[in-house]
Amino acid sequence: MATATERNRAVIDDASKLTGNQRAAVLLISLGVDSASSVLKALKNDEVEDISLEIAKMKNVSPEVVDEVMREFYDLMSAKRYIVEGGIDFAKGILAQARGEGDANDMFRKLEAETGTSAFGVFQSNEISQIVQFIQNEHPQVAALIMSQIRQERSAEILSYLDDELQGEITYRLASLDKISSEVIDEVEEVIKEQMGGVDAIGDRAKGGASVVASILNEANMSVERNVIKEIEERDPQLAEEIKKQMFLFEDIAHFDDRTVQLIINEMDKSDLVLGLKGVSEELTNKFLKNMSTRAVDMLKEDMEALGPVHVKDVEEAQQRIIQKIKKLEEEGQISTRKMADDEIVE
Repeated sequence: MATATERNRAVIDDASKLTGNQRAAVLLISLGVDSASSVLKALKNDEVEDISLEIAKMKNVSPEVVDEVMREFYDLMSAKRYIVEGGIDFAKGILAQARGEGDANDMFRKLEAETGTSAFGVFQSNEISQIVQFIQNEHPQVAALIMSQIRQERSAEILSYLDDELQGEITYRLASLDKISSEVIDEVEEVIKEQMGGVDAIGDRAKGGASVVASILNEANMSVERNVIKEIEERDPQLAEEIKKQMFLFEDIAHFDDRTVQLIINEMDKSDLVLGLKGVSEELTNKFLKNMSTRAVDMLKEDMEALGPVHVKDVEEAQQRIIQKIKKLEEEGQISTRKMADDEIVE
């Protein structure tokens, strides 16, 4: 196990693995104290807290990562300036000449997500009731296409407001979604603009598949996750299995190594652990118990017995809180939930 000193010496050397908050942290560190302070004053309190936490955790960042983050920031600012000067088409032409069409499109996708300037952007910011009403009245294939174009956490939120059957229908189509032409996306955007007041957009190919559905379900609550998997299993067991392989399930904890489970137990709210283990498999329960002290095991069993019958929803919410804590530990680099293939394991 790495010591604190060794962790502090660890160098961040891959910009592609950085989250948005981590990229912002790298940028602010590079700007220096005075400039960084000025930027932070313009942000919301929760944004300041999240980015400040990342800054505090960063010890060593390679020059290559700093250069990449600074270059990306410069490109995004240039794209915004070109839009103001001559509109979207002018900006795309300038950036395509300077960076190539692929990089230019990537930049514009980021700008769209940030500013909501695409017709799909209305699904990022509009009232959830309005969005759900629109989705319910559209064909599931159209809804799947929309889900492929917006942020995964927003897609997960939308799914939670739909009935079970529609959840399964949309996510099945999203998982099965292949490449869609820009012309089809343009047609969908026209429908969105007519019904929800969207604005002009840049056509792109839809991104679907098992990995996208897995990412969305990882952001969804437990009941949505289980219903969607059940619905897809009934239609296409192989596709459902492919999705499950790419997402983290509460039951996966049973396959973690003992050190990882011990770290999780130390970080957990004990009341969540008592509630979250109600009704789970004996294998999963034993995984926790074998990594606890005798006294802690006795207390846990007593608390579970004293709890009595509980609502399934309460158990699922406790399990979701445990999963979120596990994800946080993984983001901090303390554990890994990645599922290894057989050829990666040596007995």
